[in-house]
Amino acid sequence: MDDDATHLTPGEVRRIIGRLRGPDLVRLAALARLWATGLRQHDADDLLNEALDRVLSGRRPWPVEVPLPIFLSQVMRSIASQWRQETSREPLKEDQAGDVVEEPSHNPGTRYEMGDLIIRMRRALGADPSALGVFEHILADSDREDAQAALGMDATQYDTARRRMVRQLFEAFHAGWNHEPQRH
Repeated sequence: MDDDATHLTPGEVRRIIGRLRGPDLVRLAALARLWATGLRQHDADDLLNEALDRVLSGRRPWPVEVPLPIFLSQVMRSIASQWRQETSREPLKEDQAGDVVEEPSHNPGTRYEMGDLIIRMRRALGADPSALGVFEHILADSDREDAQAALGMDATQYDTARRRMVRQLFEAFHAGWNHEPQRH
């Protein structure tokens, strides 16, 4: 099988992305927020824009059989992981006076806020054990196949639970990630 048969052409990619509408963009923005959680130097918009740039430029070939949300989600996950690794390799930054500036991950306030956010996200997913399981594996940065095996899910069940997780988190926190989840 040649590369053309296994991946979308640049023209096909542009057409598909060009057809995205409001609801599609909201879903992609929610995925970007999920993957951008904990990034220190980039936000969700940076992540989504970088993913789209890589896909449109052809640097990330799009397999024919993979749907748009799943493909872009995995591209964003990969980029976020790459950015986290790059950030963790950077030496401690120094301010202009030569004093060491404390990294956010070492700041107790930042760790508390992140921990609090994760607790609230778990609470928002508490009524859906499958979605919560997917969330826990994402936090642990588990391999997709390992997560599916641990959760006893096939690929379709995993993707369905992941979509529910993203939808539930978006609904609970759509007013902002720093707010308490809305009660329905």
